[in-house]
Amino acid sequence: MAAAWFKYDCSGSITDPMNYNLVSGTPICPTPKVHLCAIFADIQFIGAVQRPVITAALQAEINLAFSTKMESANVRLKPQ
Repeated sequence: MAAAWFKYDCSGSITDPMNYNLVSGTPICPTPKVHLCAIFADIQFIGAVQRPVITAALQAEINLAFSTKMESANVRLKPQ
């Protein structure tokens, strides 16, 4: 299965795949690192649009990065 970076659109739940958009390459997420910027995940199609597959493990990684304000291999943070 292919994987890619998806930028969070700040429109709702950080674990809802509908709130992410596919980006080309690695997203630029400036400092300070306090809010969710992007995630790296497998690709699925929802309504013919590429969205991330948010597994339980990725959800835990997102929640940990969000609560500790520390990035991980699959989660990037941004200022706002």
